[in-house]
Amino acid sequence: MKKIVLIAQGRFGFLKVASLFAPLEKNGLVEPVPVLVVRDGEHGETESLVPAFGLEGRLRRVPLEPGSPVSETARLMISFEQLFVEIAPDFVVPGGFDNAAIAATITASRMGIPVVSLDAGLRSYDRSGQDELNRLIIDSVASLHFVSEHSGIYNLINEGFADERIIFVGNTSIDSLVTVIGEANRSGVLDDLGVKPKKFATVLLTMPLRPETAENRDLLCKVLESIAVTTTVLLPVDAGSDAGLQEAFGSVPGLRIVPRPGPVDLLRVLKESAFVLTDTDEFESELTVMNVPCLTLRQSTSRPSTIEIGTNDLVEFDEQEILERASVILSGKPTGKSLIPEKWDGASAKRIAEVLEWAG
Repeated sequence: MKKIVLIAQGRFGFLKVASLFAPLEKNGLVEPVPVLVVRDGEHGETESLVPAFGLEGRLRRVPLEPGSPVSETARLMISFEQLFVEIAPDFVVPGGFDNAAIAATITASRMGIPVVSLDAGLRSYDRSGQDELNRLIIDSVASLHFVSEHSGIYNLINEGFADERIIFVGNTSIDSLVTVIGEANRSGVLDDLGVKPKKFATVLLTMPLRPETAENRDLLCKVLESIAVTTTVLLPVDAGSDAGLQEAFGSVPGLRIVPRPGPVDLLRVLKESAFVLTDTDEFESELTVMNVPCLTLRQSTSRPSTIEIGTNDLVEFDEQEILERASVILSGKPTGKSLIPEKWDGASAKRIAEVLEWAG
């Protein structure tokens, strides 16, 4: 029986690999081993998602003392080496592009264990953040490249990867969305927040802002104040880690700063938003599939399909562009983009499982 280790750290990585567990285990040919990296002191919103995927009692948890990216990666490599020696996996599947993903990739590669790349070939061509570098490293050593959109195929071929290693399967994050959307639809979070569906906008910001400048912060304050004149604007904030957001935007008239909901409740909030304004690409896929306009405060994205046919627009930190697009959305006029990329159908994990069952 093959053993396949699924590595995840945090919500994003977990939702990349969690949907693989059931189809891999289904016919008894594969033993999937889900591994969740948990930073010390974090309660972890990811834990609330575990039951939805049938993983209670099945997760291996790897504790991690918080530190710099280098120190975290080094400690994780030691932990993963011990884990891989114990399990002797046939494949390692890192979820996401974070410290855990890169540590698992490097460790498996040095131990001669084949690595599987999910979302292979995604490129933003912005190397100012670590994600892009990690994507390149993971793809460079992977034995199999599972591609989630057409841009990934083109990028990998242009980078010289062999066609037979590139397999177009779709987006596993959408499989996870399909799994949890029913629970999200039953959530009472909108009543708790006192808002009605499509009668509010949601702002999701990372801390620090990227790029972090006083000019961009002041611009956002003006933008949010303008939008709040015509519609309710929610800014979810984690009191434990986003104190800087409270300080930066707490005085914006009309802006409602609310406690960040758990992942299922947050999904309901995003699904029912008139639009989402964000500086992160974390929810681009889900928002496109849920047909929610997304205004992204960036110059580039690793998922061009969400720009070309989906609901995503890159508005950078352009005050006029943001306000014009927000106005069109709130007026109810059609935006002209609402298609779902090919194979984002909730069956990507099944396609991947079928390949891994027979891959050598």
